[in-house]
Amino acid sequence: MSDEIFYHGVSAIPVNPQGKILLQQRDDRPDLMFPGYWTTFGGAMEAGETPDEAIRRELLEEIELELPLKLWKVYDEILDLGGNRVTVRRYIFVGPIDQPAETIALNEGQALGYFGVEDLENLKIGFGFEPLFREFFAVYKDLL
Repeated sequence: MSDEIFYHGVSAIPVNPQGKILLQQRDDRPDLMFPGYWTTFGGAMEAGETPDEAIRRELLEEIELELPLKLWKVYDEILDLGGNRVTVRRYIFVGPIDQPAETIALNEGQALGYFGVEDLENLKIGFGFEPLFREFFAVYKDLL
């Protein structure tokens, strides 16, 4: 492997009053990692941004919403991308949302929807987030 690259990413897990999480289906493009897979809203932190600023910017860009989010967990993941060792520090935010999916603007991705823990086995989930989602469902009532 060649040089290690360090990347900071933010993700939001909004949960509705029915206990379902809002996910995004990525565009089905070959230049994307996990095309067509379901994942969180979020993305890369820009230079000089805090994680809080980054997640708020990402949500405004992607779904035009400001949500009352709080940091739930931070963890590092090491990936091999094209021969490069990439360490991704992930900042995971959680918070309530009370808006029907059909009323949410979608500016990035091909679809969005609410899903419960029972839906996870039937979804193609990107970025290795399925265990994260299962952990969230196990504890979310204590988080919000």
